[in-house]
Amino acid sequence: MESPFMDAEARVRSLDPSGRLLSVEPLTGGVSSHTRRLVFEAAEGVHAVVERRPKAMPGKPPPAERATREAALLARLPDLGIPTPRLRLFAPPDTLVLDFLEGGTDPPPGAPASLVGPMAELLAALHRLGPEHGLPPLQTFTDPLPDLRTWRPDLFAADALPGPPCPPFTGPPRLLHGDFWMGNLLWRDGHLAGLLDWEDACLGDPMAELAAARCDLHSRFGVGAADALAQAYAARAPVDRSRLAWWDLYMPTAQLTYMDGWGLPPDDLTRVRAAMTERRDEALGALGMG
Repeated sequence: MESPFMDAEARVRSLDPSGRLLSVEPLTGGVSSHTRRLVFEAAEGVHAVVERRPKAMPGKPPPAERATREAALLARLPDLGIPTPRLRLFAPPDTLVLDFLEGGTDPPPGAPASLVGPMAELLAALHRLGPEHGLPPLQTFTDPLPDLRTWRPDLFAADALPGPPCPPFTGPPRLLHGDFWMGNLLWRDGHLAGLLDWEDACLGDPMAELAAARCDLHSRFGVGAADALAQAYAARAPVDRSRLAWWDLYMPTAQLTYMDGWGLPPDDLTRVRAAMTERRDEALGALGMG
């Protein structure tokens, strides 16, 4: 099978003409990008970088659009105190080379209790950022209803809602990572060391991202972990419970719509589908639609 990347030695030379390639290792775990790790030696020492190319994915913008957005963000976010890989190189249309961050995505010992505090702290830090912090132009994502009407026309007619109205978002829109789940959280020595894969970042309603993170915790550890994250977040940032209820419906509905295209192993797909069905049905009931 043809590699999605350019020759590894040529990539190293594009970073440092004096560089000498030591190793190439494909990285697994993500479903939306081709990823490999390059280790090379240069005059000032040994370096490790990650090269990424987004894949075409259902429900996502084209790879070049996602890569361009991610490159612009990663050139800025480390200077704002967000633990992200620093951008080394963007090779248009869709290839990023990033500093390699040590750590792993396996939850630390004591999960889920050891997870919710660091996750809530990082979410609150993200959601304090906006355009005034020198972020690149990003799309805005504040309304769950248009997609819900597309995914569930049986429930959401164009001119009426079967339950309570969705309160309007009063903003201002905040920075959202766009894919905040355990597979993108990097842990080292029990601490949250990095947030990876910014290709879906946008500006929007923080309740959307809180709901997405709650989905992942629910699918892995149960509803108690999802509720604990909301409580930990509320101790650090405002929570609009009425809008969170709508995003708690939106996020599992989105996952049930698209998860067959994620390439998950069969056991993981079964687990996530069952959890998201449960979460969607609970959200419908909470909104009086069950």
